[in-house]
Amino acid sequence: MRFSNKLFFGVLIAFYSMCSTAADTISPAIQGHWTGVWYIGMSSGKSHLIFNENGTSSISFTNLDEFGEDLIALNKLSIDSSTVSFSVPSKYSASFQIQLKIKPDGLTLDGNGKFDGAGAKLVFTKSN
Repeated sequence: MRFSNKLFFGVLIAFYSMCSTAADTISPAIQGHWTGVWYIGMSSGKSHLIFNENGTSSISFTNLDEFGEDLIALNKLSIDSSTVSFSVPSKYSASFQIQLKIKPDGLTLDGNGKFDGAGAKLVFTKSN
């Protein structure tokens, strides 16, 4: 089967727009500042997660050297009615893959992640 260039680019644009809409449609219930903790093995620290109304989102960590303590833009953000998923690029080559469940109270995000082969636990509470 042979596709024309116009069809290929049309499909590519449609796919890109579907992938990019998650960040553009952050619900007001999720928007705002979230504070929490992360645990990887015997290590732990605090974290701050921000979902802005303009669709941009970021996270910061304490005690996690591969990321520093500055805000880092989220990649591959996906939000549905019960789950928030994203990845966070480290200073080096690995990404932190995170999946959080939106608890029924709407004020808690609780989930897991994977960084450089290790499992992680993360819990956030809405702070505003």
